[in-house]
Amino acid sequence: MADIFISYSREDEARIMPLVSAFEAQGWSVFWDRRIPTGETWRTYIGSALQDARCIVVVWSKDSVESQWVAEEADDGRVRKILLPVMLDPVQPPRGFREIQAADISDWPGDAHSRSFAALLADLHRMLGTKPAAVPEAPPPQPAVVREHPGETPLAGHPGRRTAWLALPVLLGLGAAAYFLAGGTDDKVVDPPPVQVRPDTPRNTVNPAGAWFVVAGSFSRAEQRAAERQRIQLDRAGFNAAIIDSSDYPLLTQNLWVVGMGPFASKERANAVLARLQASVPDAYVKKGR
Repeated sequence: MADIFISYSREDEARIMPLVSAFEAQGWSVFWDRRIPTGETWRTYIGSALQDARCIVVVWSKDSVESQWVAEEADDGRVRKILLPVMLDPVQPPRGFREIQAADISDWPGDAHSRSFAALLADLHRMLGTKPAAVPEAPPPQPAVVREHPGETPLAGHPGRRTAWLALPVLLGLGAAAYFLAGGTDDKVVDPPPVQVRPDTPRNTVNPAGAWFVVAGSFSRAEQRAAERQRIQLDRAGFNAAIIDSSDYPLLTQNLWVVGMGPFASKERANAVLARLQASVPDAYVKKGR
């Protein structure tokens, strides 16, 4: 059972991460990963987490106010009287939720040192039955991070990831060597190789007219294997899925691996594919890439 279930639009995933980190820093468990594991269904995985949560934080944004799934999850929290709305953008919530006061953190810088976010934490502590934690003093300035490559963005809050990235090529090389020495064959179940941008991955040079994508999942740079596993699952289900580098498209959240279909020349064509995909991935959505 999670203390907090966060209801949000997949398009806001990168903006939700600091919120999750701040809640977990208070000692709460948070359910927010909406990727459905193999063999699970929406009802058994996300539905069960929603039902068991002690508090439902719905994050209203320009994208989530258009989401039927977010509205349904918010309604569950409203009926059970455990709903705590948060405003990520200055938008009007859907009908039925406009009378419920929301915590406005649209100008939140991403840490626990703002007055508006401290008030949100206090509300959560009251709802979850614990005393508010003291807001820590601002940390001292950190030394500059030396970047290994131009354009590399350090991941805040995860100091071990740089070490993991440096070790990853060595580990992958050792794993590949062990597999072939053991006489690996196609009938053995093995972990998929690290993601490489596939030749048929939609890029500007492949289809310069296409702008619309059907997004099934978004993964951080460290989640390459998870992205590849989802692509394989969609391929087996009959979808021509690809792994897209979001940094190639200015309107997508940057520095992510995106699993989906496209690009399509029109939103109508993308919506037609989305209608089929949502039977397998209920929270898939259409996004313009440029």
